[in-house]
Parts: sequence; structure tokens; C-alpha cells
Amino acid sequence: MPEGLPAEGDRGLDRTHTWGRTYWGGALFCLLADVAIRERSQGERSLDDALKGVLAAGGNISARWSLGRTLDAADRAAGAPVLRELYAGMAARPVSPDLDRLWKRLGILVHAGRVDFDEDAPLAALRRAITRGPTPRP
Repeated sequence: MPEGLPAEGDRGLDRTHTWGRTYWGGALFCLLADVAIRERSQGERSLDDALKGVLAAGGNISARWSLGRTLDAADRAAGAPVLRELYAGMAARPVSPDLDRLWKRLGILVHAGRVDFDEDAPLAALRRAITRGPTPRP
């Protein structure tokens, strides 16, 4: 994830010209979106739900949609304007989320190259839900 953080002279995700920043910046965007959706919905929804909402609204490889339309469909399915807000913040200017704080809140601890989990961390349940993967909905 640190590879997704802006470098000197970066002007945001939409204006980066390096594959690493594009790839890891997109991964970071998705992680932040997933965490925010889960927090706002008290764990009832996730990024998976947002992406399924895009598909359910007709957004797929055969459709030509604007980014705005895609974000709106995703946010409707997420139940909050998480993706729209996150994109507005990261698209045109460098944003450096505090990854150390995020890992701590999720209960992810790294010591000498070893990863441990703090089950008492504020977002430990959210971390477990993310790593468990999507659950089928009735």
C-alpha cells in the first residue's frame, strides 16, 4: 500500500503517469472505500455491494458509462456517497492517508517483518469481515 501514496510532484490519481502509483493508488482507493462503506453501514455493506450495484444498474463491459454515473450507482448500492467523496478528494490532488493509523485501527501489527493481529482494535471485526470475503445475500 505505501506504493500507492503520492510521490514528490504528484497531482492525484487521475494525473499520475506511473504504473505503480496507478495500480497501488487504485488498491488504496478500494481499501479506503471498503473500510468507509463498512464503517458507515455498521458492517451491513461493503465495496462488494457497491460493485454489484453497478452491475445491477447495467454498468458492465458492454455499456459506456461516465465515471460519475458509475460512482453514483456504486454509492446508491453502498447506501452513502463514499466513492464519490473519496474520488473527489483523491482524483486531482495528492492525498496521503495515515496508513500506520489505519493498520492500528484495523488491528494489523507488523513487528520485524511479521504480521500479527490485535483483536481488541477498534476495527478488528471489520478487518475480519474484509479478510473473510463476501457473504451471499438472500
